[in-house]
Amino acid sequence: MLKTVFFGLRFPFNEVLVDWLSRRSELVGVVWTDSVGWQRSLATRVRFARRRIARYGIAKVLNETLLYFWLHSGPRQRDDARIQRELVAPYVAAHGPCRWDGAAIETADVNAGDVINFLRECAPDIAFAACIPQYFSSSLRQIPRHGVLLWHEGITPEYKGLYAPFWALHELDVRRVGCTVLRMNDYYDGGEPLLEATLAEVDPTCMDFGYLGHRAILETLPGVELLLTDLERGVLRQAIRDRRIAHTYTYPGLSDFLRLRVRARRFREQHRAGG
Repeated sequence: MLKTVFFGLRFPFNEVLVDWLSRRSELVGVVWTDSVGWQRSLATRVRFARRRIARYGIAKVLNETLLYFWLHSGPRQRDDARIQRELVAPYVAAHGPCRWDGAAIETADVNAGDVINFLRECAPDIAFAACIPQYFSSSLRQIPRHGVLLWHEGITPEYKGLYAPFWALHELDVRRVGCTVLRMNDYYDGGEPLLEATLAEVDPTCMDFGYLGHRAILETLPGVELLLTDLERGVLRQAIRDRRIAHTYTYPGLSDFLRLRVRARRFREQHRAGG
């Protein structure tokens, strides 16, 4: 079996992925990340906001902040509860509690020296990452023999970056609400696409963006299992694609969310009238 390592934020859905990998590979280590560390205190939030203002301007950051507080007033909790109820709980009911008791390390920076040393000690054939917005350096990516594969909650190259399910719905591009498994390279979400999965019959009025992205990750698991089998035989296949236009997105703002609500309502009314 291939030796694997997992990178990701420690929460129940990622613990499902860790358990799933441990059943289909020799999982030799887990790197639990703190990719939302900027939310931990007022000081870290202020530093994060200042960096974004310097890059995007105060108007956009204010727009993003308004949506952030609105989502965390209730919708985010409902989204998380749906992930737990419809994705995590069925897996636990079928396979038992997801507990990783093997080698693990916690970090706020995946490129830190102790993480690099940990990865070298694990000496994996391949690493997997999910639900993580950090950049992986070339020195890190070169340690696993087959590189680092990312579960990206969006179809690339059209929906690279953050909140891909939201932006696909925002564009009423319901056929591209899904997940791409790609091998990381020097560009954010720009690596070789190895497989992708799209969700069928997506309602654009669904505002559970996290649920859609995580459900799409689960849709890739049969393909990832085949991918692991191929890699054991020394075969790595890329997804066959037509030439497509790339877009990279960042955090949405309240105005983007309100625009999505209006577009989605009109979309549903038109389809009802035509159907």
